[in-house]
Amino acid sequence: MAAATLVCVDTALADPGKGKGKGKGNGNGVGQSPNFVPPGHRRAPVEVVVHGAPPALRVEVIGGRPSAAHVWVSGYWVWGGADYVWTPGGWMLPPEPSCVWVAPRYEVRSGVHVYVSGFWKL
Repeated sequence: MAAATLVCVDTALADPGKGKGKGKGNGNGVGQSPNFVPPGHRRAPVEVVVHGAPPALRVEVIGGRPSAAHVWVSGYWVWGGADYVWTPGGWMLPPEPSCVWVAPRYEVRSGVHVYVSGFWKL
């Protein structure tokens, strides 16, 4: 199942009930571990065991590309500890010009659902 972007390293610390439901977070990093890597900067995938498959991906309208260097990163569902939360897609600048975005995905391994985060590959 294809998806796209990132997940908080410590999903057990995330509190999805305090946001406004638009997938943008509160911007101050509350509830994130000190090892949290912000979206768009991860260089290796992170795997998180989740409870079942996510809902179907949402159809997104892709706005104008801000520059030739920007890459579209599609929206994705992330496990919020009790339910899935939608994070909308957006244009991102790669950490280095030669990086390629590898979209996140969900896998079933021996009956266990695993979310594999997206990351930038050199």
